[in-house]
Amino acid sequence: MPTCLICLNVLRTPAALPCGHVFCHECIVKVVRNVQPFTQQHFCPSCRVAFTITTVDPQLIPHHLRPHMTPAIRKLNLDFTIPSPVPGSTPASECDRLRAENASLRSCCEVWRKRAAVHASASLGLVGLARLARDHAIKMRKENCELQQKYISLKRKYDEPDLISPPAVSALPELMRSPSRPSSPASPPQRSPSPCRSELSYCSDCSDCEPCLKRLRVSSDEPEIKQSPAPSPMLSLAPAPLEDSEVSPMSQN
Repeated sequence: MPTCLICLNVLRTPAALPCGHVFCHECIVKVVRNVQPFTQQHFCPSCRVAFTITTVDPQLIPHHLRPHMTPAIRKLNLDFTIPSPVPGSTPASECDRLRAENASLRSCCEVWRKRAAVHASASLGLVGLARLARDHAIKMRKENCELQQKYISLKRKYDEPDLISPPAVSALPELMRSPSRPSSPASPPQRSPSPCRSELSYCSDCSDCEPCLKRLRVSSDEPEIKQSPAPSPMLSLAPAPLEDSEVSPMSQN
């Protein structure tokens, strides 16, 4: 429903200005008459656009132009109906509506309560699973640290003999040439004693046996020198025989 911007009531005999704003005819006429001193130029109370009030004698205007002459404040014929008031609902119907709304809200609350319980149980399950995963990760990290320490200790244990006794490395080729023997896992492998060389057991193709063979041949060509047996210590303790000059006259008698 349109209202007047001056009196703030429903429009009574509405009148429009050239700018397009609509006011009550009585209200806009009062505004124009209250301006002192009298002037033909006025301003719209709403948008402050200027408009002019002229007083022209209609007798001076030709008949064919009179329909086109409109005053600055022209009346309007607005067709609008005042809406009838809505009949109020009875208290009984309002109570029924509120009861139905309350029942629907309770059912919705029950559904959301069940959903919240399911969500809480799922959250607790996820929290328990996360704790188990964290404990398992801590356990695996601890086992990894223990295995690392054992590996380092074993590495030091088997690396120290190589650093302390380097001659054991030089015996590796001889061990490789020697026939392999099954060794017990508890005792380390031992080198078997090499057999003594003789004329009957030698390898003609072996470079190690050739010098020994030559020495044996040379020793066989030389004459054998007999050596007297060494006197026993018991015989060395016996008194030496006396010479003839040393025989005393008592012995001659």
